[in-house]
Amino acid sequence: MFGSMKNLGALAGLLGRKDELEAAAKEIAQRVAAMRVEGSAGGGACRAWVTGNMRLERVEFDPAVLAGAAMSPEGKSQLERLTAEAVNDASEKCQRLVAEMIRDEAERLGVADLLPKNGGGLGGPFGPLLGGGVGGGVGAGGHG
Repeated sequence: MFGSMKNLGALAGLLGRKDELEAAAKEIAQRVAAMRVEGSAGGGACRAWVTGNMRLERVEFDPAVLAGAAMSPEGKSQLERLTAEAVNDASEKCQRLVAEMIRDEAERLGVADLLPKNGGGLGGPFGPLLGGGVGGGVGAGGHG
């Protein structure tokens, strides 16, 4: 109970910095929207790119994998598995990059204590300001 009251007091103290916090949230949202994160599976046999907004942008296969898949009965299943693994890899990297970006900005603003301690998404008092229940993640475009 007292932890919540402490957070409410801290939030009340931040009202004078509302414009600064809104500008920081807007900048983070723009950086997230511009992100492109690559994931891979099968030693690079399949690569997938997701945006910072967690939208799958592209999937690419090594030509040898495609040729081999066409020759084997299990080929379709292998391509499906590789695709899922590559997309999941990219998504997890993206989530870590976004979470790190938010933590860094919160530290810069001196409000890191208001972020959830469990490393989860954007809950806590900054959830609505930073776009709600987005999963934790990190980074800038092209990393991965």
